[in-house]
Amino acid sequence: MPASSPQVLVIDSGSTNRPGVTITVEETGSATAQPRNADAKSLKLDPELCRALMADIQSSGSLSALPPHHCPKSASFGSSLYVEINGDRSPDLSCANPPDPRMAALQKDANAIMQAARAQLGPMRVRPARPIKPAQ
Repeated sequence: MPASSPQVLVIDSGSTNRPGVTITVEETGSATAQPRNADAKSLKLDPELCRALMADIQSSGSLSALPPHHCPKSASFGSSLYVEINGDRSPDLSCANPPDPRMAALQKDANAIMQAARAQLGPMRVRPARPIKPAQ
Protein backbone atom coordinates (compact mmCIF):
# COMPACT_ATOMS: atom_id res chain seq x y z
CA MET A 1 0.00 0.00 0.00
CA PRO A 2 1.36 3.45 -0.81
CA ALA A 3 2.72 5.33 2.17
CA SER A 4 1.14 8.60 0.94
CA SER A 5 -2.37 7.35 1.71
CA PRO A 6 -3.36 7.61 5.39
CA GLN A 7 -3.60 4.19 6.98
CA VAL A 8 -5.71 3.25 9.96
CA LEU A 9 -5.31 0.13 12.05
CA VAL A 10 -8.43 -1.57 13.34
CA ILE A 11 -7.24 -4.00 16.00
CA ASP A 12 -9.17 -6.87 17.57
CA SER A 13 -7.03 -8.36 20.35
CA GLY A 14 -8.79 -11.72 20.15
CA SER A 15 -9.16 -14.04 23.11
CA THR A 16 -8.35 -17.55 24.23
CA ASN A 17 -10.70 -19.17 21.72
CA ARG A 18 -10.65 -16.55 18.94
CA PRO A 19 -7.52 -15.24 17.22
CA GLY A 20 -6.90 -11.54 17.10
CA VAL A 21 -6.54 -9.65 13.84
CA THR A 22 -5.22 -6.28 12.75
CA ILE A 23 -6.78 -4.70 9.68
CA THR A 24 -4.74 -1.97 7.97
CA VAL A 25 -7.25 0.21 6.12
CA GLU A 26 -6.84 2.85 3.43
CA GLU A 27 -9.48 5.39 2.47
CA THR A 28 -9.71 3.79 -1.00
CA GLY A 29 -10.96 0.49 0.44
CA SER A 30 -7.66 -1.35 0.08
CA ALA A 31 -6.87 -3.24 3.26
CA THR A 32 -4.61 -5.90 4.66
CA ALA A 33 -5.65 -8.33 7.37
CA GLN A 34 -2.97 -9.75 9.64
CA PRO A 35 -4.50 -12.47 11.80
CA ARG A 36 -2.45 -13.59 14.79
CA ASN A 37 -0.39 -16.68 13.88
CA ALA A 38 -1.39 -16.55 10.20
CA ASP A 39 -0.30 -14.98 6.93
CA ALA A 40 -1.46 -11.51 5.93
CA LYS A 41 -4.19 -11.30 3.32
CA SER A 42 -5.16 -8.42 1.01
CA LEU A 43 -8.80 -7.34 1.21
CA LYS A 44 -11.06 -4.96 -0.66
CA LEU A 45 -13.48 -3.11 1.60
CA ASP A 46 -16.28 -0.70 0.73
CA PRO A 47 -14.56 2.67 0.14
CA GLU A 48 -17.55 4.49 1.69
CA LEU A 49 -17.04 2.55 4.91
CA CYS A 50 -13.33 3.39 4.92
CA ARG A 51 -14.00 7.08 4.21
CA ALA A 52 -16.54 7.15 7.06
CA LEU A 53 -13.92 5.72 9.42
CA MET A 54 -11.38 8.34 8.32
CA ALA A 55 -13.93 11.15 8.74
CA ASP A 56 -14.93 9.94 12.21
CA ILE A 57 -11.28 9.72 13.25
CA GLN A 58 -10.66 13.25 12.01
CA SER A 59 -13.70 14.63 13.83
CA SER A 60 -12.70 12.81 17.04
CA GLY A 61 -9.49 14.76 17.51
CA SER A 62 -6.79 12.92 19.42
CA LEU A 63 -7.91 9.30 19.79
CA SER A 64 -5.87 8.76 22.94
CA ALA A 65 -7.65 11.73 24.56
CA LEU A 66 -11.09 10.14 24.17
CA PRO A 67 -12.67 9.13 27.49
CA PRO A 68 -12.28 5.42 28.23
CA HIS A 69 -15.47 3.38 28.56
CA HIS A 70 -15.02 0.30 30.74
CA CYS A 71 -17.10 -2.85 30.99
CA PRO A 72 -16.70 -6.23 32.71
CA LYS A 73 -14.92 -8.88 30.63
CA SER A 74 -13.91 -12.46 31.10
CA ALA A 75 -10.18 -12.84 31.74
CA SER A 76 -10.02 -15.69 29.23
CA PHE A 77 -12.64 -14.84 26.63
CA GLY A 78 -12.76 -11.04 26.69
CA SER A 79 -11.26 -9.11 23.80
CA SER A 80 -10.57 -5.47 23.01
CA LEU A 81 -11.13 -3.38 19.90
CA TYR A 82 -9.02 -0.35 19.00
CA VAL A 83 -8.58 2.15 16.18
CA GLU A 84 -5.12 3.60 15.65
CA ILE A 85 -3.59 6.12 13.25
CA ASN A 86 0.01 7.36 13.31
CA GLY A 87 0.55 5.81 16.76
CA ASP A 88 -2.51 7.54 18.25
CA ARG A 89 -4.73 4.76 19.65
CA SER A 90 -8.31 4.96 20.86
CA PRO A 91 -9.46 3.53 24.17
CA ASP A 92 -11.08 0.09 23.97
CA LEU A 93 -14.14 0.26 21.72
CA SER A 94 -15.53 -3.19 22.54
CA CYS A 95 -17.87 -2.15 25.36
CA ALA A 96 -21.53 -1.64 24.47
CA ASN A 97 -23.16 1.78 24.39
CA PRO A 98 -20.24 4.18 24.81
CA PRO A 99 -21.61 7.46 26.21
CA ASP A 100 -19.35 9.64 24.03
CA PRO A 101 -20.80 10.04 20.50
CA ARG A 102 -17.30 10.12 18.98
CA MET A 103 -16.54 6.74 20.56
CA ALA A 104 -19.90 5.37 19.39
CA ALA A 105 -19.14 6.43 15.79
CA LEU A 106 -15.66 4.86 15.90
CA GLN A 107 -17.10 1.69 17.44
CA LYS A 108 -19.68 1.41 14.67
CA ASP A 109 -17.03 1.91 11.97
CA ALA A 110 -14.54 -0.51 13.54
CA ASN A 111 -17.17 -3.22 13.98
CA ALA A 112 -18.35 -2.82 10.37
CA ILE A 113 -14.78 -3.09 9.09
CA MET A 114 -14.12 -6.15 11.24
CA GLN A 115 -17.32 -7.78 10.01
CA ALA A 116 -16.46 -7.10 6.35
CA ALA A 117 -12.90 -8.33 6.82
CA ARG A 118 -13.92 -11.52 8.64
CA ALA A 119 -16.41 -12.28 5.84
CA GLN A 120 -13.50 -12.27 3.39
CA LEU A 121 -11.10 -14.11 5.70
CA GLY A 122 -13.49 -16.94 6.49
CA PRO A 123 -13.25 -18.95 9.70
CA MET A 124 -10.07 -18.41 11.68
CA ARG A 125 -8.95 -20.95 14.17
CA VAL A 126 -6.54 -20.63 17.04
CA ARG A 127 -3.51 -22.74 16.33
CA PRO A 128 -2.11 -24.74 19.23
CA ALA A 129 0.96 -23.19 20.80
CA ARG A 130 2.73 -26.55 20.71
CA PRO A 131 2.16 -29.64 18.60
CA ILE A 132 -0.50 -32.03 19.81
CA LYS A 133 0.90 -35.51 20.26
CA PRO A 134 -1.17 -38.29 18.72
CA ALA A 135 -2.85 -40.71 21.15
CA GLN A 136 -0.90 -43.91 21.56
